[in-house]
Amino acid sequence: MRIRILFVSFVLLLHLTDCYAYSRTPTAGKGVIDLREIPDKERFVIKLNGEWEFYWNKMLRPHDFSGRSDPKPDLYGKVPSYWTDYSGTNIKTEGVGFATYRLTVILPSGFRKSLGFDLPVFDSSYDIYVNGIYLGGNGIPGSTEIATEAGYKRNFFRFDPESDSLSIIINVSNFEHRRGGFWLPMKTGTFNEVQKQLASSWAEQWATISLLMGFSLFFLFFFILYPKEQLMGFFSLATIGLALRPFFTSHFLIHNIVQIDWIWIVRFEYIGLFIVMTGWYWFAAKLYPSEYFKIITVILTVFYVPGIILTLFLPVRIFSYATLVFYPSILILLGYVLFQSLRGIINRKLIDFVYFLTFLLLLFGAYHDIMVSLGKSDSSAGYILSFTVVLFVFVQAALLLYKWVRAYSEKEKLHGQLEFMNRNLEVLVNTRTIEIQTRQEEIEKQSSKIAMQNKQLSETLQLKNKIFSVISHDLRSPVVNILYMLNLLKEEEYKDKYDTFANASIQYAQQVISLLENMLVWGRGQEDKIKFSPAKRDFSDIILTNLSIFKETADKKSISINFTQVGNSVAFFDKDLLDIIIRNLLSNAVKYTPRGGRISILLKDRTSTGEGTLLKICDNGVGIPEIKQKYLFTSDEISSTPGTENEKGTGFGLKLCSELVKIHNGTIAVESKEGEGTCFTIILPELK
Repeated sequence: MRIRILFVSFVLLLHLTDCYAYSRTPTAGKGVIDLREIPDKERFVIKLNGEWEFYWNKMLRPHDFSGRSDPKPDLYGKVPSYWTDYSGTNIKTEGVGFATYRLTVILPSGFRKSLGFDLPVFDSSYDIYVNGIYLGGNGIPGSTEIATEAGYKRNFFRFDPESDSLSIIINVSNFEHRRGGFWLPMKTGTFNEVQKQLASSWAEQWATISLLMGFSLFFLFFFILYPKEQLMGFFSLATIGLALRPFFTSHFLIHNIVQIDWIWIVRFEYIGLFIVMTGWYWFAAKLYPSEYFKIITVILTVFYVPGIILTLFLPVRIFSYATLVFYPSILILLGYVLFQSLRGIINRKLIDFVYFLTFLLLLFGAYHDIMVSLGKSDSSAGYILSFTVVLFVFVQAALLLYKWVRAYSEKEKLHGQLEFMNRNLEVLVNTRTIEIQTRQEEIEKQSSKIAMQNKQLSETLQLKNKIFSVISHDLRSPVVNILYMLNLLKEEEYKDKYDTFANASIQYAQQVISLLENMLVWGRGQEDKIKFSPAKRDFSDIILTNLSIFKETADKKSISINFTQVGNSVAFFDKDLLDIIIRNLLSNAVKYTPRGGRISILLKDRTSTGEGTLLKICDNGVGIPEIKQKYLFTSDEISSTPGTENEKGTGFGLKLCSELVKIHNGTIAVESKEGEGTCFTIILPELK
């Protein structure tokens, strides 16, 4: 929707440009303009634009055209236009010099109403004659610099025609400005209509000055109250420059206040341009901040400020070249703000949409005024930038009011939030205090947890060191014995003890395997890497397998082993882990039972009552002191008591059994009396 509105606005602006740039009224050709076909012969205003006879470096008077043969023009020059724009001719025009313009006006047949002539200023002096009658002029035109006196003043003349044609002769000379000629349109028409249009234009200029001065003072006052609002300060500077400019252009309203020389009128006109451009550039730099554009603004400011000073002292012919900087500067400025505001439109910013339209209007006004100042426009409106700026100022005021409303709303919102915070400050402080305390408690808990983990890690490391120390000792002894007996078997004298040595080596090898297996499983348990793969299996098979392993050792100590099974022997367990548990318990039972002792094993199915499967391994060995029973499965201390026949152990087999039973979600308990024996009871949960 916004893009559609933007397109329509652009089309309308092009239409307005077309209306200004092209006239539908008659134009002069070959030094003659025919007004006989104008629609309303009683009320009309015509711009005398087109091709005028042009005589370069000739100061011709009416009597020079009263003979039988008139002087032949050097060319037909376009009006309005500077004479330096005349190209492709046999003569070469320069910025300084003098010339004569001549136009024949054919009036409607029998037209005798009073005519009005609205004369613009010329660069830089002129005289006008109509049908041989001198009407007036500005300054004193001459053929030399000494004989010429420049002047700027808007003239209006009345003329009563006595024939159906007019011969208009204008003598123009310029020795002060960088270029001269007929660069603004001259108008004629019925006296009342021309006078009315001139008065209306004059009133519009004063109204523009009043409005721009009022708004500039308003923004300046706003800037004084709020110095941080630099945007308004620079806008005020630009507006003041635009408000003062009509005094020194178009109608030259300064003459209504005080009479000043021509050169000061031009000086103040250019100083106004310097002020306007400086204000506009800094306004744009603050409105749409950009590092690169700010650099351009600083560079131009460095040029403009000395330019103001030089304008006060240099001749017009020199400082008038500053327009060559003004024109591209205006285009760069408006191009930048149009681009930035268009980006805002793409980002759906309403304020930028309004800015884009107003800047587009300013671009049109600036382009129009540039074309007028260059003598390349057929517009009858003269300079219009001041009028477009008036509209822009109105928009600025509306946007400022909009910002005030938003700022006030934000202030009210913040005020409400402040009151809410004041009312609830104590609650907020208490809540925040509780949050801080909670965080501190969490930090303390984490610190305690970390300290405990560090302690456990330290204890685990110490335990590992002790275990590996014991294992390294206990492993070395059976391995050395195995090697010793193998070496003895090489000797002939020990061949008859082969069976004895072999059985002893097997026993030592089983001891080594048991130690290594316990160590590996325990190590995985410390790293939580024990593989647990439970399934329904026969419990009695595991028991019988391990009984076969320890049968020879038990027989050597004349220990009797009794295995009793009550009920079903199928249970839910991990075969490898349960094998380690039973092996360790049977190894301890055999180790700590004296010769001629007994070991009893009971496997009982209690799943019918929901109590799982019970395994009980008892011996009548040396027993365990009561003080050690409390920490048998939990203590970090590693200690090993030699067996009844000085068998070695690592001291962590029961700890390993406890951990493996927990993995099965089961329980392990001990009952023992010194000198009477020990019973270990394991209960595994029922089948899953």
